[in-house]
Amino acid sequence: MDTLRQSETAAGVVRSRDAFLRALPELLANPKYDGWCVGYCGDEQIGIAESETEVVQECRRRGLPVHECHIGWITRTGEEEEEIEGGLSFVEYDDDDGQFYGPAVNNPYPKS
Repeated sequence: MDTLRQSETAAGVVRSRDAFLRALPELLANPKYDGWCVGYCGDEQIGIAESETEVVQECRRRGLPVHECHIGWITRTGEEEEEIEGGLSFVEYDDDDGQFYGPAVNNPYPKS
């Protein structure tokens, strides 16, 4: 069983991450998207952009619940790194406090 599934990660995030992972080979096939960000909510691709902020803003614009979204990075890595770490880079939300965990960005979901 995958480490993410064993954690306290919300089921919606896991489902969205799985959709991202299924789409990743096709996304990697287009060199234009290397280093870009893509957001998923469930099986639906919400947006793809050069910046994580743009994808998060689209999720917010649609009113999507944080605990159901996953934002992944489309990155190319060497084969050696893929064998060790899976070659993926992604960002997740903590469903308890609405904070990002991953690469540093401005938090679009400030605490009220």
